[in-house]
Amino acid sequence: MIKIRISDKDRERYERMSKIESAYREQGYRLIAGVDEVGRGPLAGPVFAAACILPADRKFPGLNDSKKMTERRREALYEQIVEHAVSWHIASVSAPDIDKINILQASRLAMTKALQGLDTEADLALVDAVSLQGFPYPVLARIHGDAECNVIAAASVLAKVSRDRLMCKYDELYPEYSFSSNKGYGTAEHIRALREYGACPLHRRSFLKNFSISKYRSWRPGEETETYVASYLIGNGYQILGRRVKVADLGELDLIAVKNKILYVIEVKGRSNSDAFGGAVNALSSRQVLRIRNSATAFAAKHGLDDLPIEILYAACELNSAGRVENMQLLPVI
Repeated sequence: MIKIRISDKDRERYERMSKIESAYREQGYRLIAGVDEVGRGPLAGPVFAAACILPADRKFPGLNDSKKMTERRREALYEQIVEHAVSWHIASVSAPDIDKINILQASRLAMTKALQGLDTEADLALVDAVSLQGFPYPVLARIHGDAECNVIAAASVLAKVSRDRLMCKYDELYPEYSFSSNKGYGTAEHIRALREYGACPLHRRSFLKNFSISKYRSWRPGEETETYVASYLIGNGYQILGRRVKVADLGELDLIAVKNKILYVIEVKGRSNSDAFGGAVNALSSRQVLRIRNSATAFAAKHGLDDLPIEILYAACELNSAGRVENMQLLPVI
């Protein structure tokens, strides 16, 4: 547990920011959800949103608009919130989807998904600045809500910490762009990298027009497709253990990942016509599947992971005329 110093000023701010929720509780609302988004402005990466319901009988002094908090303080409050919240949920919308529907709609979609994902239904939801529709209870927008209401500030912390952690993981795939430090925002260093290397699959192409950047990063054959799949896996909670892993006398594995104590081996294929795949069964012969499984077993034994079950996934990627991934299916291989 990360420890932080709580000052009298922190306690005073928490009490002040509790007044809005207290007023609604006096009106009979008991389960009050806060909703906020993070990542509307960056040039790269998804937009994140979080929703949470805080218990009425527990205080979280130190809460504030997440942008005004230190990283250590955000991490400490994140731990407290996920442990003690009545309910919480985090959602995101990817960069390609942001380009398709625009950032405002993507932010609203992420917020909606976060609120829908709560396993305890709220009586009332307070949302930072954005109105949401389609819920069976009041959903109220509050301007500067993350600086005025604790439950919205808590959602802002969940979203900010989750997105920052993901961008640090993406930095391992794309070290040229320094995502671990800039989190996808348009810093001078980031812009220089874009001009030198071009955009990667995580960049929001619609945002780059303002910087006159039309160059796309060059890749070795198959590398962009594999990196796209790795980005997708990381964004969905997988930990990448290896890429293009050579196993002595057995061959090479495209991607190895772990999630929920399961070891996944991902075979990646990119083709211009998705109809040509014919499904995972037709894409991989029984001999290929046996080779992949034997290679994965050898990898697991070498790295002390032989207690984990192994599953094989086939990433079928449809490529456009420029060779970039347009659509992807992740299919289980039996």
